[in-house]
Amino acid sequence: MDTVVRFRWLGVAGIELSVNDQVLLIDPYLTRLPFWRVAFGRVRPNRELIAEKIQHCDFVLVTHAHFDHLMDVPDVVRNTGAVALGSANVCRLLATLGVPPTQIRPIEIRDQLALGDFRVEVLPAEHVTLSGWWPFGGPLPPNLRPPLRARDYRMDRCFGFLVDVDGYRLLHCPGPAVAAEVLFVKPLGTRPAWEALLRGVRPQIVVPVHWDDFARSLSKPIRSMAVPSGRVIPPLRRIDLPRFKYMVEQIVPEVKVLVPEMFHAYDLGELA
Repeated sequence: MDTVVRFRWLGVAGIELSVNDQVLLIDPYLTRLPFWRVAFGRVRPNRELIAEKIQHCDFVLVTHAHFDHLMDVPDVVRNTGAVALGSANVCRLLATLGVPPTQIRPIEIRDQLALGDFRVEVLPAEHVTLSGWWPFGGPLPPNLRPPLRARDYRMDRCFGFLVDVDGYRLLHCPGPAVAAEVLFVKPLGTRPAWEALLRGVRPQIVVPVHWDDFARSLSKPIRSMAVPSGRVIPPLRRIDLPRFKYMVEQIVPEVKVLVPEMFHAYDLGELA
């Protein structure tokens, strides 16, 4: 039987890759805190939902330390025995939240990782800024004690990942344009930036991620998130996926843009 490589979109930036009964996760976040919980008080993961949706995992890659990328990772690794890999802030937060040292591994840009059947290159990436300011960025607060506040999940570094598995190259939220068959990316940015990225990556498949309203419960229909519009009125606009798809197909007509169904397992061989 031929090897089958599958991926699932977990919502937000979360991706699950599986091959030969091995599972690699990137940024799993299922809890989807409402905004009032982000702004006030302490926050806790939805442990029942995490256990339901993620039952097996070997490795977890974390792009950066914000709560919507990291908060659910401690439960994932405790439930599955997986190893979590991330920046210094990510590692300290995991330790603070009770993850054993044997399940925490620090990584740096340009690291080459052998994770079972997955080969991973750690790349620099850029986080979206608000007028040049990183939200929830900088050193971690001293004397962290769980449960944490959402603002305690502070970013020090932001990574992208190039994953090589069974001949496929999959690029997750990159900074530099690196050749890959599948590109997982947040559908924001200017057309010139997209032209440079797409012509550098030359993907066969583009999968938009981190476009959904991650403060909205999974019990409600999915909708795109509201982002600053660059205008005073209206101050926000929702990410327009049809417009993004049209733009990508104009720039590189042979590319397939796949807007994934959450938790559906896609066979990369069938897609390619």
